[in-house]
Amino acid sequence: MFELDKNRITQLEESLVTSGYWVALASRNLQQKKFSKVVEVCKSHMSDTFVPLSSRLLYAKALYYAGQAESAEAQFFKALTCDPDNLVALKYLGDIKFAQKSEFEAMAFYWKIFAIDPNCRGVKSSLDVSSKATTRTITLKRADETVPPSEVKKPLRNIPFYTETIGDLYLDQGFPRLAEEVFSEIQKHKNNPRIAEKISFAREKIKEKEASHVKKTDR
Repeated sequence: MFELDKNRITQLEESLVTSGYWVALASRNLQQKKFSKVVEVCKSHMSDTFVPLSSRLLYAKALYYAGQAESAEAQFFKALTCDPDNLVALKYLGDIKFAQKSEFEAMAFYWKIFAIDPNCRGVKSSLDVSSKATTRTITLKRADETVPPSEVKKPLRNIPFYTETIGDLYLDQGFPRLAEEVFSEIQKHKNNPRIAEKISFAREKIKEKEASHVKKTDR
């Protein structure tokens, strides 16, 4: 039964490719690891006005495997604006950040995946380990965000993208200052009541952390 269904899917794909449906052609080339060809096909057919999410992900994957990590990253972030909980985009962004040695951001994306689906088994990392003798340990310290009052205005961390998803990730992982910075930057460009609420929530969390810090230092 499975083979029959698989054959039908193959026949349908072949029919779509033959009829000139570019998404099917791009998908076929991606399966055949012809990544440059996928990029070429997508560029010639995708418009800035409307891009289906599936096509965006095809394009982003092709860029990623073609070695164009920065361009792929931008496309995956655009995919998240359409679907903030898209596991594929989150997974690849995590891989990209990990390869760039941005461990905190990588772990934030991975944690987001398991927050959405704790039993996730379908998202597998494509990262290659070149040497088993060398390993890298990722350690996240929540206390690192607390800084002396004189340094509050200094940038806490380089934030490459100011998106609502990134702000939510920072907030979920206990970094309200970073979240507040992201949400405030977004609010400058579009007055959104939902973002305003998140700014208020982040500021409340900042006050809670500061109060907790004061209590600890008083002991």
